[in-house]
Amino acid sequence: MNQHTDNPVFLFAGHGGYLPGGLHEFTDDFAGLPTVLERINAASTAVGGPEVAELLTDRTAPTLRSLVEDNPCRLHLAIFATEICLYDFYTRCCGLSPAVLVGHSLGEFAALVASGCLPLEDAVRLIIARDEALRGAGLPTGGMLALRTGRHHAAELLTRLADQRVALAVDNGTEQVVVSGPAESLRRLTRLAAAAGVETTHLHVSYPFHNALLDEAAARFSFAVDAVTCAAPGIPVHSPVLGRRIVRPEDVREVLTCHLVRPVGFLETLLALGTEGHRTYLECSARSVLMKLVRAAGGRAPVSVSA
Repeated sequence: MNQHTDNPVFLFAGHGGYLPGGLHEFTDDFAGLPTVLERINAASTAVGGPEVAELLTDRTAPTLRSLVEDNPCRLHLAIFATEICLYDFYTRCCGLSPAVLVGHSLGEFAALVASGCLPLEDAVRLIIARDEALRGAGLPTGGMLALRTGRHHAAELLTRLADQRVALAVDNGTEQVVVSGPAESLRRLTRLAAAAGVETTHLHVSYPFHNALLDEAAARFSFAVDAVTCAAPGIPVHSPVLGRRIVRPEDVREVLTCHLVRPVGFLETLLALGTEGHRTYLECSARSVLMKLVRAAGGRAPVSVSA
């Protein structure tokens, strides 16, 4: 029998969670915001990384598209910082207690920090090291393409494409999957999808994430992961990359070292949480990205949304 829980599942988004000046309205009402941002800025600049506070508090800050093109590392840190600040706000100021933490792609870093698996400063250093690994891997030009269809139809399209470099990277729902691969291959897939009546959207990302094309970058990044101390979670964490709960420090390392190349099973995660009796979700993001997916999954994993 499923056991209902009133505590919300906290969600942490990936790239879609960035909004210029997304925390502007919190600058006067949330006394803890400057402290969190100062810690993140200090940890970043200590290893030669960028400052991100302005991106979160200034509504005229650079857009997602411009950051993808000019400074992906700053974008990734800004997404992480937004999520940590909102988590702090919801738990400390609003008194909410998460039942489970779930990170989507890059959002896994924030979930690990919120659960106590990683110190904040180590996570900042890892995000910077991650971008250094991606830049140094000599990757081909690539990206990600969202398909308005389910994973089985998407797999059929990939079979017709017959390009092993294109992978099903993210399973978000019954009507949204994301594939990644070389840019030219994605253009061919776009034409195939159009002929099959499947709507597509090219995502503004820097690399073909969750794809074996990033094997070398993942190997480079693993050296940085080896240098940090990981702990078992103090709050339950369900990883869409692992497809299960994070239980041991070894699980934390596995998520960190493999997240660049393994697919994200977000729909599977929602279904598993629904089976456990979780019905309320809250997104720690400047934009409601994952909540739309939660609502869309309502037919297969009944939910009531609070956000």
